[in-house]
Amino acid sequence: MMSRLYWKLFIWFWFALALLSVSIGWGVKIYIEQARPLAEQLPQAQVAAISLAFERGDTVQARDLLRQLNTEIRFPIFVVNSAGDDILGRPLPRFVARLAHHEAIRSRRLFATDVRLPNGEIYRVIAPRQAPPNPNLRPPWWLALSITLVISTLVCFWLARYLTAPISRLSRATQHLARGELSVRVGELRRKDEIADLAHDFDQMADKIQQLIDGRQQLLRDISHELRSPLARLQVALALARRKIDGPNESLDRIERDLLRVEELIGEVLTLSRLETTGDTGFDDAVNIGELVKQIAGDTALEAEAKGCPVDVTENGANPAIRGNRELLRRAIENALRNAIKYTEKDTTIDVGIRTAQGLIHIDICDRGPGVADGELERIFDPFVRLDSARGRDTGGYGLGLAIARKAMELHHGSISARHRRGGGLCITLSLPDQLGS
Repeated sequence: MMSRLYWKLFIWFWFALALLSVSIGWGVKIYIEQARPLAEQLPQAQVAAISLAFERGDTVQARDLLRQLNTEIRFPIFVVNSAGDDILGRPLPRFVARLAHHEAIRSRRLFATDVRLPNGEIYRVIAPRQAPPNPNLRPPWWLALSITLVISTLVCFWLARYLTAPISRLSRATQHLARGELSVRVGELRRKDEIADLAHDFDQMADKIQQLIDGRQQLLRDISHELRSPLARLQVALALARRKIDGPNESLDRIERDLLRVEELIGEVLTLSRLETTGDTGFDDAVNIGELVKQIAGDTALEAEAKGCPVDVTENGANPAIRGNRELLRRAIENALRNAIKYTEKDTTIDVGIRTAQGLIHIDICDRGPGVADGELERIFDPFVRLDSARGRDTGGYGLGLAIARKAMELHHGSISARHRRGGGLCITLSLPDQLGS
């Protein structure tokens, strides 16, 4: 069974060909009608030239002109003398002979005129009322070409627009969905074909994806909140146990560390969930990026120095400021910087650069760690992603720090990306719009 889109294409092309044929025929008809008056005047002009030569008595010129015209046109011009014979000795067709001998006869195809020679003899000139069509006379090539180009351009334009408009709409919706805008929908296209079915299927898919993502986020929130109560009870029980035991206890210390890690995980899950559901509110703080980065570098200095990897901040002559949420920006930059401290090699330097370019503020945080594979550069910003090549049990972490950083950047209409560092390591770049100018 042929598809609906197939029949639409078939009808459009059939209509284009039919319209093209009719238009070319109309153009040729107009061209021929404009050339018809010339065809009617041509025999009369030829007869007038022959008659003038006879009237002057120049029969030699008249005969030469008559012979020349008879070779150029398919229907000859006859000159009949008083004896009823053609002066060139040609046999007369029956309808020409009748017109030559009977003045009262009228013909729709022929006309006759009498010419008096200087000696008084009368010749009858018989010629067609309209010059016969010339087989070499055709409409100019540019006429058919112009009609073809105009008609085909108009039809193809509307056909292309009809086909591509909904596809472009579907493409834009797909791009928005890929950027995480789960509420985007194509909507009703007001047409009934495969493209409309595809748009409907896309909307159903987007609904299902949004339900799954919302369900996952709700599940994480519920689990995190439910874990808070038993976690608090465990911390109280741990404190009571320490009161009963004098001196340090390795088992209790391990339990306390695990409780702190679980509490940290719950906090990060709730933070990510809150960022994914928040709107553009509370983004009115004037934040000096240079000062904020230096403050974060100072807060992480002890951790970095303990590993022998100092943090070197370079502003590159830029001291940009933006308007946003200071706490979210601090969390994003700090997560990226602590990630670099965690994975860089010992006795190396972590370079932090601040620069502005093309209306954007870029914060580059580069380490000398093991790096990640090319195909994993985007995945490191997904929640709960831990790459074996870059992480081990001794590094800790839950794969949420960079996910929180990415969401914080998106809420500020910015972005975060990762690239390989020359000489080994990883560079994470946080980009923000330079709203206030550097």
